Amino acid sequence: MKKRLFLYTTLIIFAGLLSFFTASIYVTYTNNLSLAKDTVMETAKIYSDLYTPDTNLASFVKAGDNTRITVVALDGTVLADSGVPDLSTLENHLNRPEIQAAANGSPAAYVRHSATLGVDLIYYALKVNIAADGGGNNYIFIRAAIPVAKIDSYLFRSLPLLIFLLLILALLCFLFIRGTVNRIIAKFNSVEQNLRLLSDNSNGEYKSDLNHIGKGYEEIDKITREIGDVALVLQKNFNDLHNEKNKLDYIINNIGDGLFVLDENKSVVLINTAALDIFGVTPDIISKNLNYLCYDKTLSEAVEDCVSSAKSALFELTLNGNIYLITVKRLPDTVLTTIVLSNVTENRENAKRREEFFANASHELKTPLTAIKGFTELTALNNKDESINKYIDSITRETDRMLSLIGDMLKLSELENSTNTKNINSVSVSLAKVVDEVRETESTAINEKSIIFKTSGDCTVQADPGHVYELVKNLVENAVRYNNQGGSVTITIKSHNNSGSLTVSDNGIGISPEEQTRIFERFYRVEKSRSQRNGGTGLGLSIVKHICALYDWKLSLKSKLGVGTEITVFFNCL
Repeated sequence: MKKRLFLYTTLIIFAGLLSFFTASIYVTYTNNLSLAKDTVMETAKIYSDLYTPDTNLASFVKAGDNTRITVVALDGTVLADSGVPDLSTLENHLNRPEIQAAANGSPAAYVRHSATLGVDLIYYALKVNIAADGGGNNYIFIRAAIPVAKIDSYLFRSLPLLIFLLLILALLCFLFIRGTVNRIIAKFNSVEQNLRLLSDNSNGEYKSDLNHIGKGYEEIDKITREIGDVALVLQKNFNDLHNEKNKLDYIINNIGDGLFVLDENKSVVLINTAALDIFGVTPDIISKNLNYLCYDKTLSEAVEDCVSSAKSALFELTLNGNIYLITVKRLPDTVLTTIVLSNVTENRENAKRREEFFANASHELKTPLTAIKGFTELTALNNKDESINKYIDSITRETDRMLSLIGDMLKLSELENSTNTKNINSVSVSLAKVVDEVRETESTAINEKSIIFKTSGDCTVQADPGHVYELVKNLVENAVRYNNQGGSVTITIKSHNNSGSLTVSDNGIGISPEEQTRIFERFYRVEKSRSQRNGGTGLGLSIVKHICALYDWKLSLKSKLGVGTEITVFFNCL
């Protein structure tokens, strides 16, 4: 800083001095030129006043000293010239600018090169009337000229003195600048030393006082005082950050999930105790590449996508016999990538046990319920006591509801165990045909409520026909079940290029915003009382969600309480 400040200041001042010196030379030259012009004009006026018709021109023009006097006739012929003895060598001077200016009544001085003498001269001419009666048609021109070199010689004589003064001023400025810069830098060096104490101290303690720096420069003193105030604030912030860091380190190292952070080069910049235990590494893994921590293709690709394009990822990974849910995400406004490992081994095992119990219990319950239904039907056929018919009907209705529930549970269990479509018997299925089948199946419920049922469009999808049927059936059942008497259900099938959609809309009771996020959960029902009356199990939309997830189809829900509901499935079509 000192060298740059000294160099820049010296260059600026030297440039100023040089500019001043150049301006002084120019002003001096201009003033001398102006004085020379005045001298030429005065000389020409004097000679004009001295001239008479009886004047001897040869003697008249030689009276000047270092001054060229020229007498020019009305037609431009040179009558006499003190600088040229042989007048025959001279050209006609009528077109000379100074002669023209004098002839026009506005004489002026001109600086131009003399082809006769080969030097630059200052010319000035006056028109002199020589008529006896004072008329204006008989006159001559008297011209005076002095060499410009006379001005330059004066300037060159003055130049050494000016250069000497310039060097003296430059030396004084150099000494002044060096002293001033040293005093200023001394203050800032003191500031730097004090601030270094703050930055070098590991615990952020600030022990020096910036206000002890000597006085003398009010602006610099003000800056140092403000730096002192800033240093105290920094000290407090350092202490606060140190405390927060300790808290954060404690929290990170005591959470159950593994956590590590990578920079843009995929080097580890932070890792907690849980992650060290998961990967079986030591803390010296910091600053090393991800491959030293774990070499897994899925994890590496997810990290690469996040580092290069900030793409988040969520997947499961098995490490050392445990199942971990991996979350890869870019920290906002940074180039850091965080990876969180949550141990879900126990959850997955519990879920598997629940699914097994769910399936086994459903199978076990289905057999006795089927038997109950059969015995109830036999009882109804052989019953002759009409007073117990209502009880038989109630048993039949509840048995059907239980069988429907168990059927849905088994379907849901089957869908949950299907992780991909490789083992599914997919064929071309016409959605319009499936809709007609569902309409026929649900005709009783539709007629009971006098539902206006409308369909339009068609599209062919590649899927298991049973899955497509279950999807459409559950959507239609919900549209009918939660509709009003005399309402309407509209099914719209659209196809465009290789994509299509199936929309089931109704003008029924609708769904409140707080319930819209939960209707795809198991056993969740919008109106539990109506569902129980109409046989709803609460599994229909959950089955729809699992079918869509199995084929990677997308679901969209639009609903307004008291207005109606619209559910759209987006899929690839043939």
